[in-house]
Order: sequence, then structure tokens, then C-alpha cells
Amino acid sequence: MIVDLTKLIYGGLYEMPISGEIIVPNDVLNGTDIRRISPIKVSGYVYNVEDNFSLNINVTGTMILPCARTLKDVEYPFDIDIEEMIDENENNLIQIIQNRLEIFPIIWQYILVDVPLRVLHPDAKEEKLEGNGWRLITQDDNEKEVIDPRLKALSEFNKE
Repeated sequence: MIVDLTKLIYGGLYEMPISGEIIVPNDVLNGTDIRRISPIKVSGYVYNVEDNFSLNINVTGTMILPCARTLKDVEYPFDIDIEEMIDENENNLIQIIQNRLEIFPIIWQYILVDVPLRVLHPDAKEEKLEGNGWRLITQDDNEKEVIDPRLKALSEFNKE
């Protein structure tokens, strides 16, 4: 999404509204846990603050992530408020070229930070927690000391 800053720079305006929708290309999703993402709705303002610009926008959408247990698709809605200062400095990663500002890289950074480490599908709670020769150990189970019956005699030896 490209924002034309000409009215803010030369028109004497203090703020300019931004609204629209961004369709994320599939090649951007490579290397992330996001399987699919709905069109991203963007709304907010760009402000002219002295020689800099302030971006205040809200980003909403839904991303499809894999369940941590079953690998089924899980819908994860996001609603992100972004406040970012943008200057015309050469050291800044986001540059203003010909009075135009590409805001998708900023939005994408915030979306990637918002991706949870793991999500669970509602059906995942009904999954088996033990099977033939294995069982899921929770933190509570891990705190309980389980003594192997073959080594029980050694535990009594240690008490003397």
C-alpha cells in the first residue's frame, strides 16, 4: 500500500486519512508459520510533524495458523494498532521516494510480531494423552516424584 505524501508536504495539511485493503501475496508467507491470511483492512492517519511523518493506523484481519498438536488450520484474528515515526533520514529502513511511502513493510513487521508461538484447534483438547508405551507429561506430573519399583530398595538405603 503506497501513501502519497504530496498533500502533506506541499499542501499545508497536518493529517491525511488512510483506508484500504491489502492482499498479501503468497510468496511473502514463505518462511513463516502463517498458512494463509485474509485481506488486511487498514485505517488511520498520516500526520505531518515538522520534518517527519507519524503513521497511526489500525490493521485487522485473520491469519490461518497450524495447530500445535493436530496441524489442522486454526483461524487467528488480529487487531493491531501501529504508531510509527518516519523521517527522511537515509539510515531509516523505510524511505520516502518521490513523496511516496510504502507502508506494507511496516504493517508486515507488526503482523509477524503478533503471530503466537502456538495455537490449538478446538478439537485438539480431545486428543489422546497416552498410548502404547507413551503418555503426555504435564508440568504437574513432572513435579511428582515417580520411583521405579526396581529401584525402591535403593531409596530405602539412602534414608539410613
